[in-house]
Amino acid sequence: MKYVYVLTSSPTDTYYEQFFLSTVSMRMYNPDADVVVLFDKKTKKGLTGKRAEYEKYISEIKVIAIPDEYNQKEASRWIKTSIRKYITEDFLFIDCDTVITEKLAPEFPFEIKIGAVLDTHVNLSNHHLKDYFQRSDSQIGFDASFKQENHYNGGLIFCRDCVEGDLFFEKWHELWLKGREKGNVQDMPSLNQADHELNGIITELGGEWNCQISHNGLPFLYNAKIIHYYATSLISFTPPYLPASENTLSSIRENGVITPEIIKLLEHPKTAFEQYTRIVADRGVIDAFDSSLFSKIIWLRKKHPILFQKLNTFMYHLTKSVKRLFRK
Repeated sequence: MKYVYVLTSSPTDTYYEQFFLSTVSMRMYNPDADVVVLFDKKTKKGLTGKRAEYEKYISEIKVIAIPDEYNQKEASRWIKTSIRKYITEDFLFIDCDTVITEKLAPEFPFEIKIGAVLDTHVNLSNHHLKDYFQRSDSQIGFDASFKQENHYNGGLIFCRDCVEGDLFFEKWHELWLKGREKGNVQDMPSLNQADHELNGIITELGGEWNCQISHNGLPFLYNAKIIHYYATSLISFTPPYLPASENTLSSIRENGVITPEIIKLLEHPKTAFEQYTRIVADRGVIDAFDSSLFSKIIWLRKKHPILFQKLNTFMYHLTKSVKRLFRK
């Protein structure tokens, strides 16, 4: 079994730091793991100096040639949807924004050819982004989000060395190219469309393999093997997970190594959360959190805290006045 990462990065982002953190956590619990990373040429060229420490934790490096016109994000998706061309054994693809929590022993039943975890651990009917997925599919000409309930997350994918694995990645890459032509370079629409067109070739894996802590992941945290800490819909919010914090990633960038303080977080990864966190389960509150209005309030609080405080005080007094009026 190979454990595969895909990295496209530049010094201006934090993708390398996330990747490095994940590979260190992999080695902590799986010292003999066969870890492979796939780079594009531009990324590999930039991994020097403090950005070269990762080499101590990697078994094999593959540099992939991609079309010259592709930007960094497109390069990542190009490689990810083509992994099967470069890895011919059983493999487990793992996103960079992850932390490994224990020794991995992915001995999946033989009937599982392709495996993945549901996106946000729920079926599509209950997904907070269902309408967004359907709009994206309509734009591209896909219909998976209209016809199937399982909607998989691409942060972890098991692929067996078999014909079905070949077919799936060929179809996924083909559909990703189609999506790109329509202006959508995300890989999840094409991932789920490939599953749909291949009659449900993906088998649902347990949530512990890709515990998405930002959305509905708490029931899987206790048994989590891999913690997936980022979510696109929360990208503007401070992560509650300490390994994903700005302090952690800045430390890796500045030092080029994982400090003893970060190692302590990785030694107890299932408890590495900010002190000030809250659990929200009320559907009305969750719908409010997912709203555009809430995003604007968060933006206001971050960018204009004084104005935010004034508006908050105004709303407090307005509410008191309205209550007093109704009492009369």
